[in-house]
Amino acid sequence: MADPSSEAWGVLLPQAGRVTLYAVDGGAVRAHDVADADDAARAAGVLPERLITLNDAASDAPPTSLLPQGARSLSAVQQIAPAARLDPSARVLIAGALRAQPDWDGIILIPEAEVTHWVHVSAREIVSFQGAATGRLAAALGAPMGSGGARFDTGALGDTMSRPERLAVHLNAAVLGGDAAAVLGHLLGAELAAMRAYWLGQELRIIGAAAPYAPALAVQGVMAEAVPRAAVWQAGLMALGAAAGLTD
Repeated sequence: MADPSSEAWGVLLPQAGRVTLYAVDGGAVRAHDVADADDAARAAGVLPERLITLNDAASDAPPTSLLPQGARSLSAVQQIAPAARLDPSARVLIAGALRAQPDWDGIILIPEAEVTHWVHVSAREIVSFQGAATGRLAAALGAPMGSGGARFDTGALGDTMSRPERLAVHLNAAVLGGDAAAVLGHLLGAELAAMRAYWLGQELRIIGAAAPYAPALAVQGVMAEAVPRAAVWQAGLMALGAAAGLTD
């Protein structure tokens, strides 16, 4: 059992019936598997009053601040039209991506296994966002985005961007031909066509691996900066602690 520290603080992330505690002490971040907030003090010496909970059950509506000030809970962001949702972990990632430039204005891309979030941030707020189920569709069609370096066919991307109404026909042909790169290219083309307002004339940052989005955007003449997810997560935790008044 660790002795509770007056300086240590932490962030609780509930997952699948358990809780991950990200304990911060002296600038070091360590992850612990704990049962609940009370167990956090026993496991890592973090007092209950110095814990922040990522609360996916609650939600804020956009526009909303990246991080609330002085709070001990961080909610999801729920948008009604178009329907979209950012979980609290996504807010931490966004805050981390902007930690060094809090007044940055542009689009943050957060590619997840099933959904990619396109988030417009401005004036230290989440202004609006949309999600695209490209990852989910690619996996269902035998072209998971995490495989083979997320290779895609640029010709397929261009075909669907110019004629998105033929997406279903193009996908059928690509699947029958066993062409995973074409499948992903067509899906990315449909996504970029739908999200044009989010990347045309905007600054973009991708949280995580550059591929496939940075190369796909480069085909359109748009440059996007990729930032490492692990580093952004840690920076976001520190930003959350600072907003809560637990650290500088």
